[in-house]
This record gives sequence, structure tokens and C-alpha cells, in this order.
Amino acid sequence: MDRKNRTPSIAKNQSALKIVWVALLLAMFAYTAVVFVFKSAEAPDIRENVKAAFFLGGVALGIISLLIYRFALSEKSLRKKFLSTQGQEPGKRLEELSNRLLLPHVVPWGINETVVLLGFVFAFLSKNPQDIVPFSVIGIILHIYMYPRVEQLVERTTGSVGDA
Repeated sequence: MDRKNRTPSIAKNQSALKIVWVALLLAMFAYTAVVFVFKSAEAPDIRENVKAAFFLGGVALGIISLLIYRFALSEKSLRKKFLSTQGQEPGKRLEELSNRLLLPHVVPWGINETVVLLGFVFAFLSKNPQDIVPFSVIGIILHIYMYPRVEQLVERTTGSVGDA
């Protein structure tokens, strides 16, 4: 879909998603920076099972985020979303599809941020700023991978269905 022919609604959704995406990415970097700025010299003894629970929780949340993103934006799911708008005029169908793509983006982003927040809490509990690093890496890499591409998804879906 070239930029000249896109509907204002699709462009607006794409812009809104980009703004939210950047805001969440900046928040993840901020959480990481705060832990390093407010580090403490004395580190309490954190039991290994607590440490393992935090790490497993972060990895599990990362996997859940990725699965939601991949399944909610899969070819089958997109086709189903588009076909459910049959009977509407073509411009309205594309607008509706664009609107239906907002939630499958935002929910995994929130989970990605939760991964970093989990590391934030863990780093403050352990008083070791290095403990946030794996959580930040997971959350930020997932977030970058999930950059919003509404226009491309709409174009791909309408192309695969062949009925715009």
C-alpha cells in the first residue's frame, strides 16, 4: 500500500502505534538506567530459588509475548479478521482491519515492558544493577522485533485474500 493511497485511519493507527512503541521502548531504557543510577553497595543475600523464579518468570513472559504476537498477527488470524468485515465498502474494510491490528500489537508490548519491570524489581531487591541486564535485553529485543507495521500487514492481508 503506497503512502498516497492509504486511508487516513490506517495512517493514524500506524502513527499512534509508533508513538506508543517509542514511549514503551524509552520506558524500558529508563527502568534500566534508574537501577544503575540508584545502585546500593550492600547486596542482601537473595536465595537461589527466588533468583530462579524471577529469571524463569522473565523468560516465560517473553515467550508468552512472542506467542501472542506471532499468533495474533499470523496469516490465518489476519485473514479471519479481514474476512469478518465482508459486506463493507473496501475503504471501510481496510480501516476496520487496521483498527483490529491495534490490540495484537499493544498487548505483547505491555508484556515486554513487564519483563523489564520484573528485572527492575529484582535488581532493587538484590541491590545489584547487573541483575536487570538479562531482563532488559529480552524485553528490548522483543520490543524491537515487534515494531508496528500496520500498513504492511493490511497490504499483505488484502493481497492474500485478493478481495479489497
